[in-house]
Amino acid sequence: MTSMGKKYSARLQLAGLALGVGAGLAFVGTAEAQTPQCSFFLRPDYLRTVVNPPPSDRQEIMDLLHRYNWALDDASDQGVDAMLLDSVSYELCDAGRVQLEKTTGKAQLIEHINQINSLMGNTSRRRHIESNTLLNVVDNDTVEGKSTIAVTIQFTGIETPVLDYTATLVTMFKRDAGLWKFAMIVLIPDGPRITLRAR
Repeated sequence: MTSMGKKYSARLQLAGLALGVGAGLAFVGTAEAQTPQCSFFLRPDYLRTVVNPPPSDRQEIMDLLHRYNWALDDASDQGVDAMLLDSVSYELCDAGRVQLEKTTGKAQLIEHINQINSLMGNTSRRRHIESNTLLNVVDNDTVEGKSTIAVTIQFTGIETPVLDYTATLVTMFKRDAGLWKFAMIVLIPDGPRITLRAR
C-alpha cells in the first residue's frame, strides 16, 4: 500500500508539473502576442541616399545632437527642455522591432532621463560617442537622421572605461519657432540584455 501511495503521489506531482509548465507556456504565448511593436522599422537601406539640409541647418542639428549627448554624459537635464518638441516621442526597441520602452511628450522623456541618471548614481561616468550621422531633408521644417552610437561607462573603482552598448540612433527633427528640436528619438541597440544596457 505504501508503494502504491508513493506512485500515486508521484503521478500527482508530475501531473501538477505538466499543468504548471503548460500554463506557463500559455502565459508566455499570450505575453508575446501582447508585446508592443516598435513604431519605427529600420530597413537596411534607410538613408543610404540623402538630400542634405543647407549647411546652417545641418550645423544647428548636429549641435543639437551633441548638446543632447553632453546632457546625458553630464547626467543632467539642464537645457534639455529647449531641445525637445512638446510632442517628442522616445522609443527603445530591440532588433526584432519589439518595443521595450516608450515615452510620449517632453515631460515623460525628461522624467525618463532623470530616472536613468538616478539609477546610475555617482559611481560612474557615461560617454555617448555619436558618429556616421546622416541627415535627410523631408521638407523645409523636417529632417530625418540616423547615427551610430557607442556608449562607455567609467566606473570609479576601475582605471579604464567599459563598453556599455552600441546602437543605431534614429531621429526626426522639426523646426519650431525658428529652432530645430527633436521630434522623435528611437534607440536600437545592437546586442542583447537591452533593458539593462540602454542608458
